[in-house]
Amino acid sequence: MNKLYTISLLPAIFFSNYTTAIELSKYLSTSIEPTPKVRVTPRYPADAARSSREGWAKFSFIIEKDGSVSNVITQETSGSKDLTLAAKKALIKWQYEPAIENGHPVQQCVNNVQFSFNMRKNGTSGATKRFKDLYIKTQEALKEKNYSKTQALLARFKKIKYLHLSENNYLQLLHAQYASEIGDPALQLSHLYSVKIPAGEKNNQQRLSVLKQRFLLEVKLNRLKYAYSTFKSIEKIPQSQTELQSYKDIIKRIDNFIVSDKELIVNANIKKNDYWHHALVRNEFSLTNINGKLSKMDIRCANKRHVYSIENNNTWKIPNSWQQCKLFIFGENDTSFNIVEYPFNT
Repeated sequence: MNKLYTISLLPAIFFSNYTTAIELSKYLSTSIEPTPKVRVTPRYPADAARSSREGWAKFSFIIEKDGSVSNVITQETSGSKDLTLAAKKALIKWQYEPAIENGHPVQQCVNNVQFSFNMRKNGTSGATKRFKDLYIKTQEALKEKNYSKTQALLARFKKIKYLHLSENNYLQLLHAQYASEIGDPALQLSHLYSVKIPAGEKNNQQRLSVLKQRFLLEVKLNRLKYAYSTFKSIEKIPQSQTELQSYKDIIKRIDNFIVSDKELIVNANIKKNDYWHHALVRNEFSLTNINGKLSKMDIRCANKRHVYSIENNNTWKIPNSWQQCKLFIFGENDTSFNIVEYPFNT
């Protein structure tokens, strides 16, 4: 359950040319959703309000059998710890009518919510002169392909204590452009995820541009369930209709690949938040080539959750009845590893 609280084709070598296609939605089906009963609105931190500071935070959480919220994981934030804490404090007070299965309440383990803190009802504050000047200098360095200078200028943004949401978006897009220039698609995708463009017809073109970039990168990096979700967002934007068939063709190829006899390999590297998350499209997988230290794996499915210790080359097989499974793999920063999803058994 996901909530928001506030093309050219890829190289053919990536895809298998199988004739039997099964829609990806078969592997993305949802169980009975719980019904929200109490939602507490976060308090805007006084210091943030005084300085007109904006931000956002996205969380994963579990809804227990009694409808309470537990095991909150911070997935993404704009960087303000006080805003993140305020959002988390509110979230743990939420209450639900629990999901029901066979007449009995069950845990609901795949839930996401994003809180946004905006000072203006009709849009975010504009960029400051300090931000604009540094932004222009960084753009010029990128245009000159002076990457060492670009990196140094990007680091200077950290000295700006507070960023408005519009400034955050400009900065994340700048980081994404730099990552693209230096050939780091995983870093590029990471920054694109941090771009939060408000809904609204006037923002559709910009949102579509970001979503298209995300979609192609998710496919390239084998993050296929994320690609499917991004496609559903693209599909809702009117301006996408002229190109929509090309996206549908890619989704069809993804469907074919998922049911093929090819292994699906995802390169993972824990860069921040001390964990890596991945949404599964198959039910058997291993963690291999661990370089560093991993401590535990939290598997969250629609109505099941298990926590495991990790050893290199361990294999897990998830029952077919479990749905929407997502991995949260915890470890030390700069730990790299592979997630290998194995073909379905015939």
